[in-house]
Amino acid sequence: MALLLAAVAGILLTALAGSARIMQLRATARKHRRADHRAVKAEAKDSSKARR
Repeated sequence: MALLLAAVAGILLTALAGSARIMQLRATARKHRRADHRAVKAEAKDSSKARR
């Protein structure tokens, strides 16, 4: 019985750590997407000024 409990606890800990890592990666990707979007927007603004 104790072995089963230890196995279940191990699985839960692993799942929790995996979920935390996935959330961290998603947050980082979101931050980079925003930065890329801002850079593209700024570049478009600069190129429109250059054409005038």
